Amino acid sequence: MDAAVPAAEYTIATPPNSTGAIACVQVRTKTSLGMDAFLERAAIGLPIGTPRLRHLLGIDEGLAIRWDETTLDLFPHGGTAIVRRLAAALESLGVRRSQTFVYPEAESEIDQRMLATLARAPSPLAVDLLLAQPDRWRAHTAGDPLADHDLLGRLLDPPLVAAVGPPNIGKSTLLNALAGRSVAIVADEPGTTRDHVGATLDLGGVVVRYLDTPGRLLEASGIDAEAIAIADRAIATADLVLSCGDPSSRPIADLEVPAETLTVCLRRDLGTPDWNADLEVSALGEAGLTDFVRTIRDRLVPPGVLADDAPWRFWHEAQDDSDRAG
Repeated sequence: MDAAVPAAEYTIATPPNSTGAIACVQVRTKTSLGMDAFLERAAIGLPIGTPRLRHLLGIDEGLAIRWDETTLDLFPHGGTAIVRRLAAALESLGVRRSQTFVYPEAESEIDQRMLATLARAPSPLAVDLLLAQPDRWRAHTAGDPLADHDLLGRLLDPPLVAAVGPPNIGKSTLLNALAGRSVAIVADEPGTTRDHVGATLDLGGVVVRYLDTPGRLLEASGIDAEAIAIADRAIATADLVLSCGDPSSRPIADLEVPAETLTVCLRRDLGTPDWNADLEVSALGEAGLTDFVRTIRDRLVPPGVLADDAPWRFWHEAQDDSDRAG
């Protein structure tokens, strides 16, 4: 396997440093003869349009599909070691690595961009919206309004939600309830959470990065002050801040953050707060948890923005060249 295949390149479609049952590696050539030469050197006999189970360059057994004259997808097992060995075998044939992934089924540049974005979209609410874009862009004419790019972009790049408040009010319990597992340490002692704790959560179809910050004491010093300072730097980049309290502890007064803020009363099962809250929730009994999730989702990506049938420019400027087919 030391003869080079002319004008061939490959792309590892599987996200880097990730594992799964199956990986995807695409091989492309400039001409049909180039693909024929690659398949011969790789000992993969394959008709166009029909998937086959094949031995893949002596590395693994997996599915192979030649979509057209010049495009081939290989589906080995998804372990990182197998993908690395397959990449090395391709390079030993003179196949160079590329960052471009081609979708042979794409009928237009918008289709290509949509499929590329759909493959990386983390939020379930993005799926139907992205699938609708080719038709919307085909009907688009110059001067027509576009959908809100900034807010819809939160479906592709998870926004940051930060929970802030006094110690021992149930912030960590809320995070664990939202995650459905133990993410943060919970105890009836102030200062239990000294470092901010993060998790990726699906809140009603919008995937967010959720940050549980350490409880704020009136006079913090030493390690507590340092932890709060670190959390503040993260909060400064938040898209939404939850200013939290409970029936016996008010939220932090004069909280200065650049993001939109919601006041939240936690542990509502313990009584009625003497302060006004935008949301009330009890994580232990899950009272109000559904409304909490729905409100956070709608603040981040409002229903009116989701319902807008205008085309959405869902790609970044930097993608204009790298995401094109061919």
